[in-house]
Amino acid sequence: MTPPMAGRSGKARKRSKTPPETLRPPAAVPDDASRFGEHLRRLALGLTAALVVARAYWPAEGTTELETGAQLPWTFALLAVAALAVVGAMMERTLRFRFGWADLAILGLIASVGLSASGALDRRVAINLAWQWVGVGVVYVLFRNLPRSRGESRVLAGALAATAAAVSAYALYQAGVELPAFRAQFEQNPARMLAMLGVNAAPGSPEYEQFVNRVLFSREPYATFALANSLAGYIVGPLVLLIALVMVGIGTRAGRDDSAGTPKPTFLSLLMAAIPFLAILVVLLLTKSRSAFVGLVVGVAILAVWMAPRLGRRAVVGGTLSLIALGALASIGLWQLGLLDREVITQSSLSLRYRVEYWVGSWRVLTDGNTWLTGLGPGNFRPEYRVHKLVEASEDIVDPHNLLLEVWTTAGLFALVFLVLGLLLALWNLFGPARSGALAESPSDRPVEPPPTEIGPNGARSLLLWAGLGGWIGVLLLGDLVIFTDDNEGLIRWLILGLGWGLAVALAGPLWGRVAIPSVAFGAAILAVAVNLLAAGGIGYAPVASMLWGLSALGLNLRDDRPSGRLREAPGLFFSFTAAAVLAAILGTFYGTVSPYWRSQTLMNRADSLLAQRPTAPRQDDLDRVGDLLDRAIDADLYATRPYLALAELELVAWLSRGAPPEDAVWNRIERLLESARTPPRDPRSLDVRMARISSARRILQARPDLPSAARDRLREIIADASYTIATELAPTRPIERARAAEALAAVGQYPRAVEQAELALDLDARVPHLDKKLPEATRERLLASIPSWQSPGTTEPTSTEGDAPPSAP
Repeated sequence: MTPPMAGRSGKARKRSKTPPETLRPPAAVPDDASRFGEHLRRLALGLTAALVVARAYWPAEGTTELETGAQLPWTFALLAVAALAVVGAMMERTLRFRFGWADLAILGLIASVGLSASGALDRRVAINLAWQWVGVGVVYVLFRNLPRSRGESRVLAGALAATAAAVSAYALYQAGVELPAFRAQFEQNPARMLAMLGVNAAPGSPEYEQFVNRVLFSREPYATFALANSLAGYIVGPLVLLIALVMVGIGTRAGRDDSAGTPKPTFLSLLMAAIPFLAILVVLLLTKSRSAFVGLVVGVAILAVWMAPRLGRRAVVGGTLSLIALGALASIGLWQLGLLDREVITQSSLSLRYRVEYWVGSWRVLTDGNTWLTGLGPGNFRPEYRVHKLVEASEDIVDPHNLLLEVWTTAGLFALVFLVLGLLLALWNLFGPARSGALAESPSDRPVEPPPTEIGPNGARSLLLWAGLGGWIGVLLLGDLVIFTDDNEGLIRWLILGLGWGLAVALAGPLWGRVAIPSVAFGAAILAVAVNLLAAGGIGYAPVASMLWGLSALGLNLRDDRPSGRLREAPGLFFSFTAAAVLAAILGTFYGTVSPYWRSQTLMNRADSLLAQRPTAPRQDDLDRVGDLLDRAIDADLYATRPYLALAELELVAWLSRGAPPEDAVWNRIERLLESARTPPRDPRSLDVRMARISSARRILQARPDLPSAARDRLREIIADASYTIATELAPTRPIERARAAEALAAVGQYPRAVEQAELALDLDARVPHLDKKLPEATRERLLASIPSWQSPGTTEPTSTEGDAPPSAP
């Protein structure tokens, strides 16, 4: 008979041989609703990846009503995907989520920007751009909560890297083929090319020379972005990730990494993965973005320090030296091809000086009134910067070219605090030690396994297919296809982007699937992007911001050994319904603030198409129908300025089509419209409105020089008033605007003010170091000759300005 203790120990020995999985309670078989919910989650995951990929395929730097409005469909699509994900959670009867303090700070930043739009002077642009920020926030939330496993998060990161490689492939084609062909076309017919680009500059003028030197003969590729700096800010983060991929792959292959039990990558897979990495590195060099170079150095330094214990000091030093040598060889090769020049190094101090000038002007904006506390609202920086910029500053910039100043001037102090906290908390979680031994006692704080389901995962290839092909479809449905025309060149661009994506996946995919990129690499990539943004700016551009916050979200997901990375669950329908209610409120706000703009733009498009049917001689009934459409467009959107400008232009066109009768005081109707265009809640400082006043008055004087003297005097007063406002209130540091104001004031007999503006124009002209910002020689000589006569007004007659060309935008 077996003793009792022996029997118990035998049972224990037998029980210990049972696989651990069988000791767990059997998983519940999912019902049809749960299966459908899982289908919806996977669909939302693929659509999110596709939308993020698509957003990198068209420019995002515009700040006008029309340009910012073109970006709204992308945000709406993301909100629809979020609704799909919430419905999936309701079908599963469980809300699964990740949450940490970094998430709260980043969402606080998005909310602060949204609230700042309500106080902006140009409310329509601010609202449109605020929704672009919301779209980026939705990307962050979906990236944080849709992936159920580390593998899905890694695949999303792979989609970001593949997109950077695709954009870089197009940049290489642009630098080698498109830009040289563009320069050749300009040399053959400069006037035609300038007309195509909408540039009004006389040959030999400072504006002409500046345009030729900085735009036409610039060798920096910009790919699908508007600026080379934006392209550099987009690709520097994925470049750091690819470097980490190769480094970890080398460590795993050498058996010196911690990835025990994983298949070792082959030498061929390492070599293949290095090709996309080299392509992105070459493009980064071509952009000549010094801040991106610094960000890359910071990211690689962090990787080197982290990899030293795993690969050994000698291996890390050797790898770093090899990377430096590789960059040097690439630079020498580009130098020999004429794509790089020594100005990258010699003008570094000049570039830094420009940045300092931008930052000083931005600081003046912040310290004027309550801007430091509340901000100006998205897209409202440039008008204020024109007022406060230094005389010697090179450009009227759209943003401060600094991450911190940009957020501060946009949404105020609280947004700045949220930004700093969000970045610091994200980096703390990415670089911090594991906390797997400090799990909370609550079951909701423990890592949640993916729910059991009969639906097997589609895998990395399927998700990447969603992202790649879906990105193309997203551009067709949502994007601004400015660079994708209906000619062969547009088709070539499409093919290059597609081939770049496919090759990046095919070359780096095998290594990406075998090697687990650590969260430290994501932290290094985030720092690389942030360092670039500290001197380049661009956090308000959706592709760049999506890259920064997307990398943050995916890196946090990989830290499932810390509370911020653990997937939690909230059973029942209450939390899912709460999420649905919040999303419904956001969608309702979107509809309430955006649908007026869409209705207004639809009416304006109908008006444009109606005029396009008779571009030379529109009939009066056509003009009446267009006027009715524009009136309805004005009524549709309380904040838009464009319909007023279009209706004012229509009044002038209709007057000219009737033979410009002098008894019809059309200028009075135009003045009423333009006055309404700058009446709050529309932007009272609108430069476009003032320029429209000047342009319309001059065109009327040119069309009917035989107007009665009272009418001519009234039109000259309109020109003088608008020119003086531009010179003193909107662009006080531009000598050309002071000169135009001086001559316009002299034309109406306001000689003391004309002398004051002329002397200021000459003083500013002497202080401005940039040729394109100086006065034209003819204007300078005319002012010098006119000042003495203006100081003795009895010896001269008012100067006529009706033959002058309309002023260009500052």
